[in-house]
This record gives sequence, C-alpha cells and structure tokens, in this order.
Amino acid sequence: MWSAGITMLALGLWAGTTFHAKRSALIAPEGDVNPNKNIAVATANIELLQNENPKPYVFAQSLPLTGPAAHLGKSYSRGIDAALREINQAGGINGRPVKIWRLDDKYEPNLTIDNTALFTKQPEVLGLFGYVGTPTTKAILNQAIKARLPIIAPMTGASALRQPQQVNLVHYRSSYAQEANRIINHLINDGYVRIAIAYQNDAYGKDVLTSLRTALQRHGLEPASSVPLPRNSTRIRAAAISLYQSDPDALVVISTSQTMSAVVSRLHRMGSHPQLMTISFIGTKALFDDLPQSASYGIGVTQVVPFPWDRRQPDVKRYQKVLQKQSDQPDFDFVSLEGFLATEWLINALKNLGPQLNRASLVKELKRTSPIQNGQGTRNVDLVFLGSGPWEP
Repeated sequence: MWSAGITMLALGLWAGTTFHAKRSALIAPEGDVNPNKNIAVATANIELLQNENPKPYVFAQSLPLTGPAAHLGKSYSRGIDAALREINQAGGINGRPVKIWRLDDKYEPNLTIDNTALFTKQPEVLGLFGYVGTPTTKAILNQAIKARLPIIAPMTGASALRQPQQVNLVHYRSSYAQEANRIINHLINDGYVRIAIAYQNDAYGKDVLTSLRTALQRHGLEPASSVPLPRNSTRIRAAAISLYQSDPDALVVISTSQTMSAVVSRLHRMGSHPQLMTISFIGTKALFDDLPQSASYGIGVTQVVPFPWDRRQPDVKRYQKVLQKQSDQPDFDFVSLEGFLATEWLINALKNLGPQLNRASLVKELKRTSPIQNGQGTRNVDLVFLGSGPWEP
C-alpha cells in the first residue's frame, strides 16, 4: 500500500477521465435483464429478477443515484457491478447469477426508509447490500431487524453502527474513528494546534465530530471551533463566517464533496487558507472535480482501501484487470475499488456456503471472513494529498 502522506498527483491520475457513469451500468432498463446474457446485474424492477431462470441470488440496495451525493452511489455501484458481471459471466454461483435490486434514495433517510419497506416485503432478498451513508443506514436499522435481513457492507464507518448488539450488521470498511485518529495525529505531528471542524449536521457528521474531539483530547486539545453544515446543500455562508472568525490553521470538513467545495471556495475568497483535511466518504475524485486545481492542492484525505492506481497491490491489480476487460475506458477511483472488494468478499461467502446458504448462515460466514474486528478495520488507514503534477500508473 502506498505509504502515509503520499501526494496524489491529480492531473496525471484524472486527466481525460470522466466521472459520470453511464446509467445502463447502474440500473438496467426494464426488459434488459437477460438470463441468457447475464450482462445486466442491477435493476429497479424486482419482477424482472423474480422471473429470471435460473433464479438469481438477490440483494437489495438503496443509495444515492441522483442529488448532491450521487457520485458516491454511482461510483460504489460501478465497483459492485464490475465484480458481479465477472462472476455471472463465469456461470454465477452454483449456476445461479447474483443480482442487485437497486433503488435511488438521494442520500435522504426518509427515501431510504421507503425503499427498504419495499425490500423487506420480498422473501427472495438475501440481504441489504451496499447502502451508502450513516443517516440513511441508521434510519432503517429497525426495519432490517424486524425483517431479519442482514445489512452488509454499508458505506459508513460510524461508531453508532458498530455496536455489539447490532448482530445483523456486517461491515467491510474501517471505522470513522480510525480515520479521525489518522487525521489528528498527522496534523499534530506537523505542528497544527488550532484545528477547526465543520461537520454535516446529522448522524454522519456528529459521529465523526465525536471521534475527532476524542482524538484531539488525547493530545490535550479542543477544537478551535466546531461548525454545523447542512446535508445536501451548498448554503454555507454563515458556517464559513464562523470558521473564518475562529482563525484555524487547519480545518477538518466532514460532509459531501459539494458542500465541502462550497466551504473551501468561500473561505478562500475571504482570505482564509487553513490546511484542509477530510475523510474517505467525501469521494476523493468528486472533490477534485468540484474544486479548481489551485483550491484542491494539498487537501488531505484518509483512505480505507489501497491506492487504486498501484498495481503492485494484488487487490488493485485484480480490480484493474476486471474493469479493463469490461470497458475500453475504465474509470478507477477509491470508491469503486471499495465496492469491488466488498462484492468479492460477499461472493466468496456465497461460494463457501453452497447449499447451506440462508440469511443467518450468510451473516455468520461474512463475520468470520470480515476485515473488521471489534468494530475496527484491520487494514491501515492511509492519507493521500491532492496535488498537481503528472503521475502514470
């Protein structure tokens, strides 16, 4: 894995690439799920999956495919779908394909609740896989428990979703507490002491805020300021003024990329240029796309998966090979790599279980093979910095 503190040389990484995933790769149009081709792996229409022969293993996913956080849902889906196409084109598992029933929630908890209500009515659904976000996942916990549906590989590191009593939750990614510790330790080691925090004013932001405060307290510090930000919004003028007035030498922003970009742009216009840091949920590539190069330079982002362009890593080499086989212009990034690896983990569990597969046995097998122990990831949390020079894979 690339060592901590590596500079991500952004122009070379992303010049000439396009972030916008084609919709056909995410939600197959009605009638496009062809059991003879096994090409489409996701659909918004459960009837298509119910009528397939051979009968697929079905997982359900609610995530943002539109709205300000759509880049996360689309990228996570791109990695998931690549891994599913690979196994399905090889004959599936025990001759059966693995498919996703996927619905858009715009990163809004009320829509996630509505989507999950549909999922829980279908006995074919083996689990809720790859939900995106803390407030959305937290909102459907009780629904999943009542339906005895496992929640598998949600894209969240929240401590509130890593409690021992949450036996139906199985994680793949490292915790936000680990990412918070990585950020604060780096800043302190580099001499920053006036550290402000801007956080999304919901379950996600408050969870990371708590972890950041705890990390600061280990060094005998408190935040220079802690300022709430709206979810799915760029109306941050008042928040930016509060941050400016606290005069931080470093600022950790916990939000989605559009909101952070608005905060950074406003602060720069006001003449404030603190060292900027954020965590992996931001969507590193989207953040780079949302900001001018001069504004993105030097922003530190923690990462919970390997560097997606480092082919020396076996996981990355396998990921790149599959995406290159499926597209003439593969689009590599951290979020799709996470989706790809989480799906491989799920596929391996399905293979291991064979005819013994059911919801309960799946949870047991996933927990046995999970890279998460006692709520914490066993992978190192890396730190990358957006830069400006060329870099070739």
